Amino acid sequence: MKLVFRALFFAAAWSIATSAGAGVLRDARGAEFEFSSPPRAATLMPAVTQSIFALGAQDFLLADSIFCIYPEGAKTKPKIGSFLNPDYEKIAELKPDVFILPILSNDRIESRLKKLGIKCFFLHAEGLENISKDIVLLGELFGRRAEAARIAGDIKSATAKTEDGRRAMFMFGNMAAGKGSFIGGIMDICGLKNCCDSIGRPWPVPSREFIIAANPQILFVEFAQESDKRALENFYKSDPAWKHTDAVKNGAICFMPRDIATIPSYRIIETIELIRGFCKKTK
Repeated sequence: MKLVFRALFFAAAWSIATSAGAGVLRDARGAEFEFSSPPRAATLMPAVTQSIFALGAQDFLLADSIFCIYPEGAKTKPKIGSFLNPDYEKIAELKPDVFILPILSNDRIESRLKKLGIKCFFLHAEGLENISKDIVLLGELFGRRAEAARIAGDIKSATAKTEDGRRAMFMFGNMAAGKGSFIGGIMDICGLKNCCDSIGRPWPVPSREFIIAANPQILFVEFAQESDKRALENFYKSDPAWKHTDAVKNGAICFMPRDIATIPSYRIIETIELIRGFCKKTK
């Protein structure tokens, strides 16, 4: 009963906010949507789930991915598989008004959802500059404009560029953050020279020869659990290529928690704070 009341309250607030004809909304691909109240939504993207909760619109989120574990409330939502393996049977059963996805390079999920009669509402493709845009778009979708403006303002303040100048790499396993990735964008606003920009791809796998030639002065390494850090540290200190880099020789390795470093949501503010804090400490 309490959930129903909250949903009705938000629906009424949304109705008032959109009464001046703002009920028609275009997604990131330009498709038009019109709702008389906030839509019942589902997503497979942890970043979308985090943003919906940050906006206070979680009552309209029917279901999310098995990887949506932040904030705590996300864990209690019905799970509909993962991006690579959606549970279409469960999705059909829930029948959300919209399914929220980023613009994709292929349409496999959209095609399956279309057959189920479910519309996809698209957010922007990856990129640091698109995180605020998507927050604002979700704020429009769920009638949470003021909250979206506040969060977008916080992100704008956090992403004011600072200077450092040192060469850096950000590793996710054997893959690096390159040009066009949201992490690459964060490195840039932190004033770091991303060694992998020259490769020209968002998520390249740098060769040993590249690592030796690039010789990063700072190394950021993503980890899943605290217990992984020791093994990762031993790897970088013993690897034939990495052990000769300035970053490893000088102990300038910063371990970044996976749940912050890999998800392009409003939590990039935390990522930026961690990176800047480490840079300041190693100056």
